[in-house]
Amino acid sequence: MLIGHCHVGAVRFGAELNDPKVGTLLKLEEILETVGVDGAVVFAPFPNKKLGWGGDAACRFKDPNEWLADELKKYPNFFGFACINPKEPDSPERLVRAVKMGLLGAKVHPPIHGITVNDPSIDGFFQAAEDLGIPIHIHTGVHGGFLRTYEPILIDDVAQRHPDLPIIMDHIGGYAMFDQALAVLHNNMNCYAGLTQCSGRSPIYYLPPNRVDTLIKTVGAERIIYGLDYPWNSNNLAALRYDIEWIKSWNIPEEDKNMILGGNLARLIKRQV
Repeated sequence: MLIGHCHVGAVRFGAELNDPKVGTLLKLEEILETVGVDGAVVFAPFPNKKLGWGGDAACRFKDPNEWLADELKKYPNFFGFACINPKEPDSPERLVRAVKMGLLGAKVHPPIHGITVNDPSIDGFFQAAEDLGIPIHIHTGVHGGFLRTYEPILIDDVAQRHPDLPIIMDHIGGYAMFDQALAVLHNNMNCYAGLTQCSGRSPIYYLPPNRVDTLIKTVGAERIIYGLDYPWNSNNLAALRYDIEWIKSWNIPEEDKNMILGGNLARLIKRQV
């Protein structure tokens, strides 16, 4: 089993206020071992001290992606994704360097990065990702800022321009914009449903049973990818256990559950777990 969408940092951060190790790779490893999960895809920190970046552990690295690539040498079952702002002029070159360092994809968060998803001026970043053959996670769902800059329907432009670029739509648009995300998934076979925070802990990302059914029937299990959103759960261990049981309770074949719980993600990053 391989889980996706785990943010990690050099210093403590996240929602478990009583845990001094929350947000670290060490804490995530403990959680996975407790539940019996084989590995995880982890995102480099955003360059913001409140989001896992800073402290003595990272002081010798200028770039959070360099820190993650170096730190992952200790964790063979973790697979790193870069965190790069596509509007930075050298973002394509930084992405190439990140892949050369051993990272296997990238995370883009439009509200945090302050971008408009389909802005032609950032298209070089997505072209670089397509040329490298790596997947890109893109946040979808209400997260502050101007919704017109990151509503899920804009990803259709990116997917159409880059048909060989795997795009994981995190949170599947959230509760409020699920229909837009679903339309993009229907229209683009290179787009994947990022099943993250959808089991009910976060009402704004909740995927009710009728939508689960629609997703399975119209998109298919082969394009659904589970993510924990570590460390943004009030109890990350309980959240992982609950989510796994939630997916395992679905009335679909075991093979489909296995694809959602890691098989699809392993295929995209070309790794065995």
